[in-house]
Amino acid sequence: MTLILAVAVFVFTYVLIVAKPKGINEAHAALISAFLTIFFLLKPHHVAEALGISTPEMPVPLVTTWNVVIILATLMIISSLLEDYGFFEYCASRALYASKNSGKLLFLYTFLVVSGISLFAGNDVVILTTTPVILIFCNKAKINPKPYMYVSFFAANTFSMPLYIGNLTNILIGDSFGLDYFGFTGYMLLPTLVAAFLNYHLIKYIFRKQIPDHVDMPENTVIRINNKFLVALGLIVLISVIVLGGVANYFKIPLSAVTLGGAIILMFFERRIIHRLKRISWNVVLFVIGLFIVVKGLEVSDIAGHAGNVLFSGFGDNVIAATVSVSLLSALMCNLVNNIPMTAMMLPIIQHASLGGDMNTAMAYSLVIGSNLGANFTTFGALAGILWLESARRYGWSTKMTDFLKIGLFVTPIAILGSSLVLALEFSLK
Repeated sequence: MTLILAVAVFVFTYVLIVAKPKGINEAHAALISAFLTIFFLLKPHHVAEALGISTPEMPVPLVTTWNVVIILATLMIISSLLEDYGFFEYCASRALYASKNSGKLLFLYTFLVVSGISLFAGNDVVILTTTPVILIFCNKAKINPKPYMYVSFFAANTFSMPLYIGNLTNILIGDSFGLDYFGFTGYMLLPTLVAAFLNYHLIKYIFRKQIPDHVDMPENTVIRINNKFLVALGLIVLISVIVLGGVANYFKIPLSAVTLGGAIILMFFERRIIHRLKRISWNVVLFVIGLFIVVKGLEVSDIAGHAGNVLFSGFGDNVIAATVSVSLLSALMCNLVNNIPMTAMMLPIIQHASLGGDMNTAMAYSLVIGSNLGANFTTFGALAGILWLESARRYGWSTKMTDFLKIGLFVTPIAILGSSLVLALEFSLK
């Protein structure tokens, strides 16, 4: 009965998220389902564990949810400051004008600048800030924006993979599996570069006839940085957070202590605390909290254990087969339940599968590949896709779902296969 209730609540959550009844957003859906989970399935100590608080029954929670939430909120503060003062738009506009009059260089620079920003700001932020710049530029240059829009979208989701703090799903996975902070990049850098290489060249081939050789450059309207001091301070804080995150990880200090310190420094110098707190996407924060309470219901019902045994029963010690399968499966599941619910659901499944040390770690990184690249299958595999379309429509551009599916279903499986094979080889050659 417990198992049926847990599955029913999770399915109900999914239906609410997808259907979005009037007045109900993702955060409301997760909180409603969290209340049902607490009422029907959980004891008080289960709720504490879902929030990442140690209990006598579970001294080490699966995910320290409070730590993840603080990291998420404080990174939003840091990235929103850089966004508000024009740094990301400045980088995008400079890259576009650096291409001179070459459509092919413009395509390459669009890919490179979006990739670079995504490394440090995450895919959601880069999509919101660079999409208007690309569309405005292409409109003024009178060229088809479609190749540039697609390559920027795929780049944003690909280059959120290599850093521990590059994506919310990365943080969830790293926290749950206790992954080494710099080791995360050590394992994920090469798979990311392989996926990026494949994405870039495959998309370039698809749009080869739509990328012009010559572009008539519009008048120089490079976007200016509004406050150079705060942007410089923001960059120093961001780099410091990335570096000190590894130090904190080594000394077993919560990463949230580092990101919180960085956010406090920026708010102190900016002196717009209320405004900066309003820039946090609180709906996403509440969504994460509610979701982990719902997932706790799945864990308590032991469905995770059953699913883990079924999923890994045929792999044995074959790390290549397991890595490729989990990467592809999790990527496909992103497009059924979105990448954040997918990650939250897969964490206990893998953790309860009783895998060996290296195999367990390999599956964690396979999940990183799936949760990031899965967003390139369709526009609803992650929040980034929804934001991309909404932002583009404001500037008069859109793309057909069938067009996206044709490209996503062709390019993404190849990129996932390439990156997951490289990851598997990294573990096989250890």
